[in-house]
Formats: sequence, structure tokens, C-alpha cells
Amino acid sequence: MALAAPALRRYLLLLAQEHLEFRLPEITSLLSLCGGQFSGEQEIRVNSPFWILNIPSEEMARGLMKRTVCAKSIFELWGHGKSAGELYASLKNYPTDKMLPYLQSNSTYKVHIHTFNKTLTQAQKIKKIDALEFLPFKGKVNLKNPEHVFWILEDYGMNPNDVPEEPIHLYFGRWNWMQWYTRGLEFYSEYKKKQQVGQK
Repeated sequence: MALAAPALRRYLLLLAQEHLEFRLPEITSLLSLCGGQFSGEQEIRVNSPFWILNIPSEEMARGLMKRTVCAKSIFELWGHGKSAGELYASLKNYPTDKMLPYLQSNSTYKVHIHTFNKTLTQAQKIKKIDALEFLPFKGKVNLKNPEHVFWILEDYGMNPNDVPEEPIHLYFGRWNWMQWYTRGLEFYSEYKKKQQVGQK
């Protein structure tokens, strides 16, 4: 009797806005290696820095990050939406048993805000963090060396000359891995050099 395939978990990939033509083939290839796939929840916008992926495990998500050149970070995605209300509703539907291991009273955490195509004031950031008080955080806030880091990520679109007042999409997740992006750029430069040599 064949074993059932492991259930896929949702992750949010944060991509660098460099070498856009290289991103889709690279991530497609890496997903095939780790048994993952692009999520059907959201259409892939090729130039967007935010892609939702389905990956079997955290270990495989970190394996993808060790190999990628194009991605900067990856998050276990707890919720997302096209408005703050949709994000909060999505978070309330996320299984509590998956949250609790990271929200224990003997743990430490912080919440980080990342915006694309807009800069927020500190007061705006604090207001957005305070709005998450419905989540069952029981640990202590530690801004310098927390055990768990959670991110609010806001997408304000691709046009710097027409930035909307509110984000077009919002995400919340638990941070899993931050890529040393300088290494990726160096790798990409070497890759392009080898391509050029091979074409001569």
C-alpha cells in the first residue's frame, strides 16, 4: 500500500527585486526538487516580491533557501488578504494548534513590519502591530534577541508614482530563514559569466 504524500504547508517567499527574468525558472526548479508547488490561492505576479508556495516541511523550505539566488527570506504563512480585515479573518481561521508552539509563556518574540513601495512612520507600525492583539501571544517581547520573529508584510504595488493609501495585499507569517543575499548576487554574476563563456 502506497504511503500518502505529506500535506503541503503554506509559505510566503520574499524575493529580491533583481534579475527578474531569472526568478521564475529558478524557483520552479527548486520547488520540483523539494516536492513543492506554487499556491493556487494567489496568481503569481512575475514582478512581485511576494509569492505564496506550498512546501511539504520547514526543513524543505530551508533547503530551498539554501539553494536560491533570487529569494531573500521565507515565512510560514499564517494569513493573508487584500485588506486588513481580510488578513485578520484569515489569521482567525489559522489552526490554533499550529500557532501555540511559538506563542508559549516561556518564549520570547517580536513583530517586524516590511513594506514594499511605501515607508511607514514608527507610529503607523506600532498601530498595525497593536491591531494583532487578538492573536494568543503569551510570551515576552524581546526586540534584540527573540526566539520567534513574526512579520507583517504589506504590498503597495509596483508603481512608485502611484502608491495607494492602503496596501493591495497583506501577509502575516513566522520567519523561517533570511538569505545572505550578497552571496546570491555573487553566485548569479558567476552564473552569467559562465553562460557568456559558453556562448562564445
